[in-house]
Amino acid sequence: MRGGKLTCWRGGEGGNVVIELALILPILLLLIAGLLDVAMLYWEKQILTNATREGARAGARADNNGLGELGDSEVMAIVQAYVDRFNLKDPNGSPIILVQDTNFFVNKDLTVTPRKMWVEVRDIPARMLMLAGWLGGSSTVNLGARTTIATEWTTPHP
Repeated sequence: MRGGKLTCWRGGEGGNVVIELALILPILLLLIAGLLDVAMLYWEKQILTNATREGARAGARADNNGLGELGDSEVMAIVQAYVDRFNLKDPNGSPIILVQDTNFFVNKDLTVTPRKMWVEVRDIPARMLMLAGWLGGSSTVNLGARTTIATEWTTPHP
């Protein structure tokens, strides 16, 4: 106690905080980047799942004659419109383009009752923005989705 005032000496703990922050900050940033990458991949996967669901739902409807209202190319157009609405891009920044029997498939199973159809997209490239670059791995992941639905029609549309 000097001059009637109580002084407190902290013993240099401020340097410990800086060292601890320097050790923990890269790990924390890596975790945040990983969470963001996984969240973006999940979002893109959900868009693809919903797109196939919309296409399957439209393709499963029957017209008044009990036949399928839409052909495969019309179902593909519905799925493409859904993907375009959410502005999905490939790693180069180009829009995702669906091509029949390449990355887009429609199949019908007439051997079961009720008849089934499924709409599938596969090998849709998605880019991991942060985590893969830091870890030195591939920054591209292929996503896919498939929806199976019972149809209303009795004979498939050609």
